[in-house]
Amino acid sequence: MPLASTNFKGVIKTVLVTTATLCLSPTVSLAANGRLPGNISPLHYDLTVIPNIEASTFAGEVHVDIDVATATPTVVLNAESLTLDRVTIDGTPATGVTFDKDSQTATLTAASPLPPGHHTVDIAYRGQIEKSARGLFQLDYTATDAPAGGKGGANVSAHMLSTQFEAGDARRFLPCWDEPSAKATFTLSVMAPQGQMAVSNMPVKTDEAMADGRHLVHFQPTPRMSSYLLFVAVGDLERATAKAGDVEIGVVVRRGSVDKARFALETAAAILARYNDYFGTPYPLPKLDFIATPGAGGFGAMENWGAIMSFEKDMLLDPALATEEARQRVFQVVAHEMAHQWFGDLVTMAWWDDLWLNEGFASWMEAKAMDALHPDWSPWLVAMPAMERAKRLDARAATHPVVQPINSVAEADEAFDDITYDKGQAVIRMVEATVGETVFRDGVRRYMKRHAYGNATTRDLFKAVEEAGAKDALRIATDFITKPGIPLVSVSATCGAGNSPKPHKGKKGAKETAPAMAGGGTQVSLRQARFATEPVTIPDQYHLSDRLWAIPVPLATVGAAGGVASSPSHALLTALTGKAAAPGCGPLLANAGQTGYFRTAYTEPAFKALVDHVDRLAPIDQLGLMYDSAALGEAGQMAMSDSLSLVRALRPDADPSVWEQAADYLRDVDGYYAGRPGQAAFRAFARGVLAPVLSAIGWDPQPGQGDKVGLTRAALIRALSSFDATETLTEAERRLAADGTDPTALPPGIRLAVITAVAQHADAATFDRLHALASSTTDALARRQLYGALGAVRDPALAQKVLDLSLTPEVGTTIAPQLILAVADANPDLAWRFVTAHIDAVEATLDQMQRYEFFAGVARRSSDPARIGELNAYAEAHVPATARQGVAKAAGEIAYRAKVAQERLPQVDSWLAALPATH
Repeated sequence: MPLASTNFKGVIKTVLVTTATLCLSPTVSLAANGRLPGNISPLHYDLTVIPNIEASTFAGEVHVDIDVATATPTVVLNAESLTLDRVTIDGTPATGVTFDKDSQTATLTAASPLPPGHHTVDIAYRGQIEKSARGLFQLDYTATDAPAGGKGGANVSAHMLSTQFEAGDARRFLPCWDEPSAKATFTLSVMAPQGQMAVSNMPVKTDEAMADGRHLVHFQPTPRMSSYLLFVAVGDLERATAKAGDVEIGVVVRRGSVDKARFALETAAAILARYNDYFGTPYPLPKLDFIATPGAGGFGAMENWGAIMSFEKDMLLDPALATEEARQRVFQVVAHEMAHQWFGDLVTMAWWDDLWLNEGFASWMEAKAMDALHPDWSPWLVAMPAMERAKRLDARAATHPVVQPINSVAEADEAFDDITYDKGQAVIRMVEATVGETVFRDGVRRYMKRHAYGNATTRDLFKAVEEAGAKDALRIATDFITKPGIPLVSVSATCGAGNSPKPHKGKKGAKETAPAMAGGGTQVSLRQARFATEPVTIPDQYHLSDRLWAIPVPLATVGAAGGVASSPSHALLTALTGKAAAPGCGPLLANAGQTGYFRTAYTEPAFKALVDHVDRLAPIDQLGLMYDSAALGEAGQMAMSDSLSLVRALRPDADPSVWEQAADYLRDVDGYYAGRPGQAAFRAFARGVLAPVLSAIGWDPQPGQGDKVGLTRAALIRALSSFDATETLTEAERRLAADGTDPTALPPGIRLAVITAVAQHADAATFDRLHALASSTTDALARRQLYGALGAVRDPALAQKVLDLSLTPEVGTTIAPQLILAVADANPDLAWRFVTAHIDAVEATLDQMQRYEFFAGVARRSSDPARIGELNAYAEAHVPATARQGVAKAAGEIAYRAKVAQERLPQVDSWLAALPATH
C-alpha cells in the first residue's frame, strides 16, 4: 500500500532492498510482437508521486490490484529508467527483480508461485524528470514576478511539470502494464509546491496541506482506461471554466495567459454537445480540461482522458498576433483531441497496429465539427493538403498499410504518420460518402455502446457499420486499410442516348455499375491499377485480387450551362475493369466531390475539356484535378505542364482556398528548380499567375471578404516573395518599416507573412534588426514566430548564423527544431551538414516523437542523390533498425525529387518558352 499521507516528509523512504540486490530471477519470455505475457491483468493502481524539480527526480509508490489468470512464479510488467527500491507481492518481499532493457520490462519473482485469482503488488521506486516530452518532463519558460492581475515586475525563470505517455512512456512514470489493452482504474496523488496547482484526469478529491508548506493533492479515481492516458501537470497555473451540460470544461494555463485560451474554451463547449449527440454516448467524465504547456514538441496535443495536453502554440491565441490560420489550428486541435475522448479513450484500439482507429477517426471528426460550426472555413478544402501528403507517400515504395504490424514502442512511435492520420481520415470519409451519413453514424453509435471502456479492432468498427445497414462497408474499408498503396482509376467516356451499360460482374458476381440512367447518359469505362512513383515489388504468391481494391467511384458530368449536371452516381469497381453510367452529357468528372481515395487518369482530350470548364467545377474538384494531374505529371504519366495549365486557367475570383493551395503548389514546383537555370522563367510565370489574385483581394481586409481570404492573402504574400516579386517585397518592407520595432502593429493576418518575406531576402543589417527584435520579445508565441521567420533567410552566411543560434540558450530547446527545419527549407544542404556535425546537441532538443524522424526530415528537403548515402550512414549509427521507416521515406523522397528535376522539368521549360510573353 502507498505510505499514509501523514508519513510524507519530503521524500518517499527507500527501505528493505535495493535494485542491486533485486536481480535473482530469470526473465520471462515476451510474446513475439514485444507484448507482455497475457496471464496477468491490472485492475486498479493507487499511486503517489513526489517530484523534486531541483534534483530532476521523483519518488513514487504504487499499489496495484491484479488478476492472475494462470499460475505463475513471476509478475512481468513495464518499467523504463526507474529504480525499484522496494517490491512486495501479496505483502511479502519479492525474492528477485530483473530488468530487460530491450523490452523495457521488469520481472518480479514472488516468494511462492501465485495461484489464479486476485493479488497485490506494492512498489516503492524512483525516476528521472525528463527534459523532453516523455514520461514526467520539465518545461522551462520566462515569467514575470508581478502579482496576479498586476503590472510591471521582472522576468524570472519558471518551470512546469507535465506528462506525456503515448505510445509507451507511462513506464517511465510508474511500473505498470503499459499496453492499450491493459485497462485499469487509477487513483493518483501528487505532491505540489506551495501555491502551485496540480491537474490530472479527474477532479481533485482532497487537497492536504503538509507541514513543510507543500500540499498533497488527491484526485478522484479514473474510469477504466489505458495507461497511456494517465496525466498529471504541476505548476504556477490558473484555470478558467465553462459549463456544457453537466460537464465542467476548463482551460489550464501558466499564470497570466488565461485570456489567450478563451477561443479554445468556447470552441470546446460548442463541440461537446455535438459530439454527445453524434456518438450517442455522453461524455462520461465530470470535467474536461485543456492544459496549455509552454514550448513545443514532436506532437501538437495529447488526448489524455479528461485532461487534454497541448503546447501553447496549438491552444492559445493572442488577438494581437493570431492569424486566421492559427484560429483554425486551435479549432482543429480542440476538435481532434475531443473526438479522442470517445475514439481512443472510451473505446481504445486493442494494440498499436490499429492506431488509425484513434487518429484517422479523430482527423475525420475534426473536419466534421468544423463543417458544423464553421462551414465558411470549407473544412474539406482545408483537409485537402493533408490527404494529398498521404497520397504522395502512399505512392512510394516506403509506404505501409494503414493497419501495420507493430512490434515495439519505437515502431509505434513511427506509426504516427500521414498514412495513419490522413489516409485513415480519407478512408473513413470515403466509406461514409458511400453508405450515407445516417447509416455510418448509427454504426458508430453501435460500436461505442458495444465496446465502451474496452478495446476494439478495425473489424469491430466496420462490422457495426454494416449492422446499421451499410452494404460493402467492411469490404471497402478492409481493402484500403490492409493493402499499401493508392489506386489509379483510368476513365474514358462516350455520351449518347440508349448506351447505359449492362451490369458488370466482378469477383463473386458482385454488381459494380451504377443503375441505368433514364433517357441515356454517359457510358464510362473504368480500369484500376496501383499508382506508384517508384518500383513496387509484389510477391509472386499474391493473386490478382490481392492487388485490386473495391473502389467507390463517384461519377458526374459538367453541364453546358455551368456546374455538374446532377448529383454523382456511384460505381463500385472491384475487378480490373468495369463499366458504369454517369448522369447527363458533357465532360466527365470522376471522383466528383473528391470523396474517393484514388488518383484519376483521364485521356488527354477529356482532361483538356475539364480544364476548359474548370470555372464550372466545385472548388474541391478544382483542387482534386490539380493534385492528380500534378502527381501524374511528376510520375511521367501526363505532361508535367498539364497541372500548370490548370492553375493558369483558374479565374482570379476562384475560391480563396483554391488559390491558397495553388500558390503552395507553385512553391513546391519551384523547389524542384533549386539551382537549375529554368528557375527564373518559372518564377516569372508564377508571378504572372498569382500577382493578379493578390491585387484583386488586396493587402488589407475588405468588407464582405470571408475568413478564408485572410489565409489566401498570407499564402500569396509568401509565394510571391519567394518568387522574387519586386512589388510584393517592396510593400512588405514598407509595412514592416512603418511599424518600426513593433511588428505587433501589423495586422495579424499578414504579420508573419510580411516578416518572413523581409527575412527571406534580408541583408546583414536587416537580419540583425530582425534578430534583435526576436531576442528582445518576451511573449512566447511572438518569439516563436520571429525566430521561425529568421530561419527563412536565403543568404547562406546568414542561414549559418541562424543554425549556430539554434543551439544556444537564447533560442532554447523548444524552438531549436523548428528553426533548423526552417533553414532546411531554403538551405537543405547547409542544414544537413549542421545537424550531422552536432548530433548530440540536436538530439538533446528532441522529444521521443521527433527523435528518429527529425534528421530524416532535414535530409528530405534535398534533391541531391548523395544525401541518401549520408542519411543511411547516419541511420546505421544512430537509429535502431526497427525505427528506420522515416529514413526510408526520406530516402525515397530525395531520389524522387532528383528524378523529377532531371526528367520532367525540361518539358516544363519547353512549355514555358512557348507561352505568350504575358502568360
